[in-house]
Amino acid sequence: MTGRARWLLMASMLGVLAGTTRGQLTLSVFSAGVFVWIVCQWAAFQWRCWRQLSTLTAEREVNGRRKADDILWAGRQARVRLTLQCKARMRPIMEVKDVVPEIMELLGQQQPAQANPSFGSASETTPPLADNEYHLHRSTDNCQLHYSVRARAAGVARFPGVRVSLRDSLGLFRQHRLITEAQRFRILPAYFHSGERSPTVTRFSSLPRHGIHRLQRSGLGSELLELREYVPGDPPKSIAWKVSARRDTLMTRRYESEVPVRVNLLIDGSLTTRIGGYGQRLMDQINFVAASIAQAALSVGDPVSGTLVDDTRTRQLAWVSGDRGFHQFLTALTEFSDAPPPPSRWLTPHMMESAEAVIRERFPELLDRRFQRLPFSFFAANRRRFRLAVVVGELRRLSPREQYECYFDHSVLAAHLRHLLHDAGLAWMPPLISSFRVAGFSATNNVKQLGQALSRGVTMAKDNQVFVILGDVLSCAPNLDHLVSSIKLAVARHHRVAFVCPATTFERPDSGYIRPASTELSDLLKASEQARVRELSVQLKRDLGRLGVSLSFSGQESAIHMVLAEIEHARDGSTRGSGAFAR
Repeated sequence: MTGRARWLLMASMLGVLAGTTRGQLTLSVFSAGVFVWIVCQWAAFQWRCWRQLSTLTAEREVNGRRKADDILWAGRQARVRLTLQCKARMRPIMEVKDVVPEIMELLGQQQPAQANPSFGSASETTPPLADNEYHLHRSTDNCQLHYSVRARAAGVARFPGVRVSLRDSLGLFRQHRLITEAQRFRILPAYFHSGERSPTVTRFSSLPRHGIHRLQRSGLGSELLELREYVPGDPPKSIAWKVSARRDTLMTRRYESEVPVRVNLLIDGSLTTRIGGYGQRLMDQINFVAASIAQAALSVGDPVSGTLVDDTRTRQLAWVSGDRGFHQFLTALTEFSDAPPPPSRWLTPHMMESAEAVIRERFPELLDRRFQRLPFSFFAANRRRFRLAVVVGELRRLSPREQYECYFDHSVLAAHLRHLLHDAGLAWMPPLISSFRVAGFSATNNVKQLGQALSRGVTMAKDNQVFVILGDVLSCAPNLDHLVSSIKLAVARHHRVAFVCPATTFERPDSGYIRPASTELSDLLKASEQARVRELSVQLKRDLGRLGVSLSFSGQESAIHMVLAEIEHARDGSTRGSGAFAR
């Protein structure tokens, strides 16, 4: 019931009351007739909604494909076509809104290129809803909505369905429903194509230092590895006839095979790398650099592995190669980016407001009074918390006892609302993540886990490998004892170690004087953040640069080229640490 209907209903009731008290029969009859007419209109509207919603179906096509589980790429545009069909004889007047997750950026929408008078004009809107209003006539079987989206970052995008608002011709009544059309898209991270690279292997004629080997093994290379006696089954073309004639026995040539350089990526997924909106997180820069390095290494036949480190556990990925392995690696990065947030024990008004907004858009039918059936709801001290507890109980299939605990225990309700907001696709920002937890985050545990992962990778390495650490090491600059010992172990075993530490400002720390652009608060905060990042980068260069490792404080192409240079150094057998700093 809209505000117009409420005012009309109140005026009719007041008219009946005034006519009855003053003895004005005409006013009473007229007001009672208006009241009865409103009730009849409401009953007819409810019947039409019941008939129309039961025959209303929605179909969504993304890039011309209609799949419940599909793949998209971060940073690339996708075209969406939404088709709504109604098989009822009487077509409804409705407003269609496609619920777009926060990870998707709405670029624009357009009207279908056809002269159909049954379609209305497109209206502009902003994320997270792509909306349009259609007046369906009797001759119309379906309506279509076209718009374009772009994935902000790697992760998972969940489209729950289409929000439909039905109304009558007089604008007295309105009913909101969600037509379920659930689709799930895995958004793979974007990567930088470094161009064509050839796996050239340069061999030194001089013997290497002790502990350095040339990664030799028998294969089909061009350089001779050794001569051995002939064994039945060896190919005849590998027989060395001149040597066999001198030794009076058959000898077989064994050639040296080029062993590829193994690249191990240590990816940090701690709390500080996930804070912020989609496209503005450290995790987004890390995924871009990791995917670019993996593509460049796999394109020349170098196997790639990854170690995913977060606040709770460490996951080791298998060595992959080829196009299929590259897709598996990107899929692992996508799943790692969609990890659930840490538990929250604080129930804030902002969290309840955000949860109400999500429920209002995705589950409008749960806000009806028939779902609020807990006893003594009229005397509830906090009706908002009571309403959220009832909706959570319906969504999570909670028992009456669990609903009772959910209402009276703030930590239990906060945990359920956190799951609700995470399933809705909200980024790791307030209210999903409490600011107290971010302020109290300890970087010591993060450094310890990265050091343990590096030590484990060094002990399991069979050849000279390249270890690339991608994470928020800048915040850990004051305490790197656990990481320094692991780096020394890796360098002592002649492995290459490179660091990619993207800054929160998305810019490489400048050594010059930092001057704010203006006196506004945002510019002052940006300048102070740049100054803080510069101080931490200077300290990190001093502590790690002397160990012979390479560092980059950028999440762009410069960091990718720096890591590729380290791979080339490992390929040609160079033992001297470059200690380069990418610009």
